[in-house]
Amino acid sequence: MKNHQDNELKMTHKLTFKPHPLVRNHHIQTILSSVFRYSDGQQLEEASQTMILEVGEGVRLEGIYTPQTSARSKGLVFFLHGWLGCVHSHYAVEVGDYLFQQGYSIFRLNFRDHGYTEALNREVFRADRLDEVFEAARQVAQFEADRPFHVVGVSMGGNFALRLAWRHSQTPLPNLQQTIAICPVIDAYRATLAIDQQPLYLPYFRRRWRAMLEQKKQFFPEINDLSTAMSAPNCLAMSEAFVAQHSPYPDARTYFESYSIKPEMLAALRSPVQIIAAADDPIIPSSDFPPLEGLSPYLHLSLQPHGGHVGFVDLFPFRLWLSEAIKAILEDQAGSV
Repeated sequence: MKNHQDNELKMTHKLTFKPHPLVRNHHIQTILSSVFRYSDGQQLEEASQTMILEVGEGVRLEGIYTPQTSARSKGLVFFLHGWLGCVHSHYAVEVGDYLFQQGYSIFRLNFRDHGYTEALNREVFRADRLDEVFEAARQVAQFEADRPFHVVGVSMGGNFALRLAWRHSQTPLPNLQQTIAICPVIDAYRATLAIDQQPLYLPYFRRRWRAMLEQKKQFFPEINDLSTAMSAPNCLAMSEAFVAQHSPYPDARTYFESYSIKPEMLAALRSPVQIIAAADDPIIPSSDFPPLEGLSPYLHLSLQPHGGHVGFVDLFPFRLWLSEAIKAILEDQAGSV
């Protein structure tokens, strides 16, 4: 019972994001997250090494490991980017560089086919491929087995982070201390509809997904034809065509269900999990989050009024509040950030 109480105590942070009125709009927040450059990440990149992880059944995933060299590491952060992002996405570099300078080792993982890694595996990326990401997490956790291991994921990476925490309740990662999910995908079908209803973002996602599929076809011309998926008018139609050719599921709704977050998954948690989300997120419906409250004493939800989708950028001073919030959670600081 003592461990249970200790974990509850870790979820007492009061996170508060109050951005300057000039950047409060949810579209501004979302767009800033893709162009934000507070630092150039030079310290992070200079200390980094690219690695290929063999994660079972011939699958290989690429990641970038940045260990602490001049001082003892405070812990190892396993960072998971969003769908169609990569280890070099602005938010990944910014958060990674900030935490590295605060004394944490960082491992940024590219999901299959992301970050120009389409040539590593014949089979295409699907969001239901949890086993390979869990195996990657297990291997990375052993790099610093005597230090705390933390998982941080954004958007689709946040969805994977929550599923890793759920899998941990069945197959423990011995040194997992904290999981942080930023604007995670909870209901994949609803998130897809939200993208399709946003003319500001739909072209971006269609363009990036088509580019990934086209690149895949160049490396593996023998795989099933992807032209239907690439030419579909929205992400839902693309998903239907994609699922028909490259999955065991009968339709897109069944595929979406395979990786959506279920209440029973969060109820089974056995380690601290913090969700940070924004009520004005244009991609992840805010109504997905209140039903999660109270599912587990290990789960804490911080639903901010502002922030957009993985935004949380402020002015005066110009900063990525998200980095500070993650650090506060990792170091168990009480009070507001």
